[in-house]
Amino acid sequence: MILSERICLADKIQRLKRRTAETVTESFFEKHPDLSLRYGARWRELTIEDAGYHIEFLAGSIVSGDEVAFGDYLRWASKMLEARGIAPAYLAENLEQIERALAAHVDAVEHRAIATFVRAGLAELTEELESETARSGPGLALSCSVYVQAILRGDRRAAEAVVAEAMRHGSSTMDIYIEVFQTALYEVGREWENGKIPVATEHMATAITQTLMAQVYSKMSRSTENRGGAVITGVQNELHQIGGNMVADLLDANGWDVRFLGSNAPHAGILAAIEEHKPNLLGISVTVLFNLPELCRLVADVRSRFPQIRIIVGGAAFRSCPSLWREVGADGYGPDLRSVLEVVDRIAA
Repeated sequence: MILSERICLADKIQRLKRRTAETVTESFFEKHPDLSLRYGARWRELTIEDAGYHIEFLAGSIVSGDEVAFGDYLRWASKMLEARGIAPAYLAENLEQIERALAAHVDAVEHRAIATFVRAGLAELTEELESETARSGPGLALSCSVYVQAILRGDRRAAEAVVAEAMRHGSSTMDIYIEVFQTALYEVGREWENGKIPVATEHMATAITQTLMAQVYSKMSRSTENRGGAVITGVQNELHQIGGNMVADLLDANGWDVRFLGSNAPHAGILAAIEEHKPNLLGISVTVLFNLPELCRLVADVRSRFPQIRIIVGGAAFRSCPSLWREVGADGYGPDLRSVLEVVDRIAA
């Protein structure tokens, strides 16, 4: 199927989502009445919700034409359901029921496309369950893959479910920020740079991530150690702030008293904030190269007025020339979140 046909089919699947999820759930509990008796009405609504997620991700994967992406979702869903005591076989059964239910409302060509994705997804799921190595999985990689799919189609609820599941399984704030949020946004950025998504989609994915960061931040456990004060900012005319936001949140969790000024902070305002809060550490994010002169002016002014402050820099402007941070007069540079935290620990020791 060509892209326009895949989009048309996905729209049809989305319109059928609630009806199909309810039909599939009724069929499921008719076949397994013991589960209905064991878990009650609340479990029925959760099963409808889960079936809705399966249908949404099926539709999204069909639009992308990526059968592997749907397999990634099924492997993640299997682990999530297994943690609730639901065997993987039930997920496979649910997917087959969804395929049959949708078949009654689409033509033969559309049904073949649906069946192709369902069969490919189930094959990957079966392979995963048969492999102990795959089953133990590398960290939050699967969660990140599913999260990327959710934010690229603007599904905030699905993205929230991925994050909530990771937290329920004990993932730390740092793990979620680094292995899900940061990694996902790098992937979204690559999709935009390669012309695969429009800038509006990239902005939407970032906005969803910022919303979920606020939720995770509100549940964050914080170190009781007093590491000192930090000001985190973007220079004047810098419009990207999510990287600095992540750094500020994780420093806060690690015992720093953080003032996050956001992006596009005026030069004089940054100096005034330093004067007021007297931090030990200044973190500056620069994404685009044409903001480097402003960064140099800021570092020079901070050095002349507040010589005791340690300065770290980060952002995409430094990735093509990792040694540039020395030339601008900083004390350290981190290409990613984990590196920034390591640099902070080193220079603040």
